[in-house]
Amino acid sequence: MSWLDMETPGPVKTWWRKRWSAWLSRRLPVTRDVTLNQRRVFIFLTRHGGLTCALLLSLFIAGINYANNLLLGLCFLLGSLMVVTIHHTFANLSGLRIQAVGTHPGFAGEPAGFVLSLSNPDQRLYHSLQLDWDDVIEQVGQVNQAMEVTVYLRAPRRGRFHPPRVKISTVFPLGLFRAWTWLDMDLEAVIYPRPIASDVLPAGSGQSDDSEQSRRRRPGQDDFEALKTFTPGDPLAHVSWKHLARGQGMLVKTYSEPVAGSDTLDYQALSGMDRENRLSRLAWWVEKLSQVQQPFALRLPGLEIPVGQGPAHREQCLTALALFEIEP
Repeated sequence: MSWLDMETPGPVKTWWRKRWSAWLSRRLPVTRDVTLNQRRVFIFLTRHGGLTCALLLSLFIAGINYANNLLLGLCFLLGSLMVVTIHHTFANLSGLRIQAVGTHPGFAGEPAGFVLSLSNPDQRLYHSLQLDWDDVIEQVGQVNQAMEVTVYLRAPRRGRFHPPRVKISTVFPLGLFRAWTWLDMDLEAVIYPRPIASDVLPAGSGQSDDSEQSRRRRPGQDDFEALKTFTPGDPLAHVSWKHLARGQGMLVKTYSEPVAGSDTLDYQALSGMDRENRLSRLAWWVEKLSQVQQPFALRLPGLEIPVGQGPAHREQCLTALALFEIEP
């Protein structure tokens, strides 16, 4: 909690944040590629820097009061060191180039990845950088060539997730000053619905013929099929506790059964549920069918994805679920 949250009344705090956000938007607009310069870098004393200033003031007053040249000399020496530190701290951000590379989609309530590229066009070294992004802190020890940094942020709900501003700061070399910038990177991740396990396949009218149905299988409760690594949402009743006791990790037994119906996951087949529960169960079945490499189709109101399989088909279906009835 910041000092603004603790000491400022609600209306004043809201007004101040709006003014601050508007000023930042004019000073540092949304971008995909930015090189830091004097206009984009802020610098101020740290706590240690403030204590050092108080020490300098005390030394100066004591030196003047007691006409002590040794104290005055020490005061001026430390003051010169602080002036030099200002330039070095500012230079440790100035000239740094930040580019938005891409995103990794995720499920609601889980982390999604945002990739930034840090580079030094002037071939300078940058030391001890810190990225503060939506309560996630990422440390970068040194930038001596182009490098990519992936920060994983937790998205609360499905849809398109545009993260808040990222703060890039440094206190190098002495920790007396902090230089920082706030950047609004043009990145947007697709957040899939949170999977919820379902025992009943939400099948609608499909496209498969009887000969294919005899060879196709789907996740079920009848025949043991294989062991797989535990993932969130798997039933605990299917955990192989013997393997866990032997130190072989947390494995889950998967079962299958012959397909005797449709190969289409249908939104309308999940009756008696609200929209988000339907999408969550469809997302779970998309994941399950993709894991067993079973072809399937997806039908939503106003959209139908034909039968397919593989990573591209899985991503297409999950993206359709994520953006279903989401305002642009």
